[in-house]
Amino acid sequence: MMKICDTCGNEIADVVSVCPFCEHAVAVTFRREPVVRVRTINIESGMPTVEEGRGRLERKLDDARQRGVRVVRVIHGWGSSGKGGQLRSACRALLHRELKARRLRAVVHGENYSRTTGAGRELMARYSELRRSERTDAKNPGITMVEL
Repeated sequence: MMKICDTCGNEIADVVSVCPFCEHAVAVTFRREPVVRVRTINIESGMPTVEEGRGRLERKLDDARQRGVRVVRVIHGWGSSGKGGQLRSACRALLHRELKARRLRAVVHGENYSRTTGAGRELMARYSELRRSERTDAKNPGITMVEL
């Protein structure tokens, strides 16, 4: 990236602090990583215990907040029994405690998430990036959408 020296008007690298042409001090500009508004967290990867999964979820949510992520798509799985697993229940319980403590703006369970439901429609309206994964996410009980 390049910038223009305020004194002489020459194009200079954005990381220099002194213009190489006129030797005037110039402000250093820092590049920031692009802000990712939607991130996926796969809690079920590696088949963790409930405690490991809950700890992973807490750490990943904290990291997402620090990085400015606005929505987290939590993959916790549905459970091998087909009736909803322990990891899913534990993750959702943690998310509801966080919501009640006002550390989250919204929690939308996958089975209630689609453009035809109020909560899903509102979330997709605020974050257009969610539309790309709508086919796989809508009505999916193995995920939970979390707005930070």
